[in-house]
Amino acid sequence: MKFGSKSIRSKSIIGLDMDSKEIRAVELKGSKKKPTVTAWGRINLPEGVVKDGRIIQLDKFSDQLSQFLLENSFKTRDVILGVNNQDVIIRFASFPKVPEDKIKSMIKFQAQDYIPIPLEEMELDYIILGEKNTEVGQYIDVVLVAARKRMLNDFILTFTDARLTINEIDTTMLALGRAALSQSSGGVFALVCFNYDIGNILIFKDTILGMARSVSISQSLNMPLLKDIHNKKNMEIIADILFNEIKASVSYYKSQTGYDIDKIFVLGPDSNQRLVASRLKDTTGLAVKVPEPYKYLEKHVLKQQKNMTFKATDYVASISLALRGLEV
Repeated sequence: MKFGSKSIRSKSIIGLDMDSKEIRAVELKGSKKKPTVTAWGRINLPEGVVKDGRIIQLDKFSDQLSQFLLENSFKTRDVILGVNNQDVIIRFASFPKVPEDKIKSMIKFQAQDYIPIPLEEMELDYIILGEKNTEVGQYIDVVLVAARKRMLNDFILTFTDARLTINEIDTTMLALGRAALSQSSGGVFALVCFNYDIGNILIFKDTILGMARSVSISQSLNMPLLKDIHNKKNMEIIADILFNEIKASVSYYKSQTGYDIDKIFVLGPDSNQRLVASRLKDTTGLAVKVPEPYKYLEKHVLKQQKNMTFKATDYVASISLALRGLEV
């Protein structure tokens, strides 16, 4: 999705995502077909700088971001940013088919029926999923993605203060969806992705997105999770929160489509994703896998950093974002 910026393809780009705990980023150069990792890293954020995926203390965040990029030898100033918070709304809609040059204006005119916040407060984008014939004519199925302008402007302001250019703002959950699709052989599957603020459930049939839901993790826990995020008990709590959302999502999806879920993919920001995957396998009884869509990049690192080996599975969102910004 494109919010608040002009989409520009670059020969070198940073993919960056974050939550209340940390900033994560990967710098790629080259092309989509032949990318090379030139820098990567993560930095813990002081408590209160980011909350639930939104920047709260703009000046402190800008300082942390500048320090992070300097310490990890990032060179380019161009960024594809991933956002994942409750200010991002995803809805599924169907509209009467119109000529291609009229689709954008038609969707903008009718989208308010699906978005619970005044559209003048939102940036709106969409994905056309396909077409269908109904008794009353041809329709197009669309995913609407809306994001609060104020939230986006806060990101743009802080990145500008850090002397960075945001080429595009994408939704982290859809970036992870693209990564998961590259590992799917078809069928119906659920992608469960999470960071330290929010969890997302996406259901795909073959390559088509059929459902997307979000659940707050930090608020649901009602405890100082970030102080001990690597505690196994906390990962089990996160898995249980996600399980309840999966159960409701799968049940609703089947009632609407008649399809059962074949498997579950799990993607998180670090090795904790395997603990969550194991817990979900036990609770759901389904085949659960942690995909490794970008493992090949571990052999395409320009220069290893001191005391830190690049592990692609820890940066799936950042890599997917960066690949979106590279030249074809």
